[in-house]
Amino acid sequence: MKNYLLTTAALLVIVFTSAQAQEKLDTIYANEYKNVALFFPEEISQGITGAEHFVFTYNREKQQHFGLLQAKPGRESNLLVIGTNGSVFSYILKYKKQLSRLNYFIPEAESIGKEKPVVKDSV
Repeated sequence: MKNYLLTTAALLVIVFTSAQAQEKLDTIYANEYKNVALFFPEEISQGITGAEHFVFTYNREKQQHFGLLQAKPGRESNLLVIGTNGSVFSYILKYKKQLSRLNYFIPEAESIGKEKPVVKDSV
């Protein structure tokens, strides 16, 4: 019973932490007329948008720290970027006719976690 309560408490903490991370997602605006540049603290391994009217391009052959975002009118979506060191970044994407910001320098602190969990040696 004690283990069950500890496991349940741990799961609640994880769910609550994940919910908080989702609430903190920044919104990035883009349109079809200008490139919005995103500079990450590590090279990009993968970048995926949730809808076809948002396009995120990055160099797949020679990994670099930046990618370009463009959008066509449509509903909001999301962007998921995974760095070469496993850091995961997630943003809400919205279309906006007039952009007030064209460059985003993403700090490591905005990572929502790691692609693979960090395992400590028990030796």
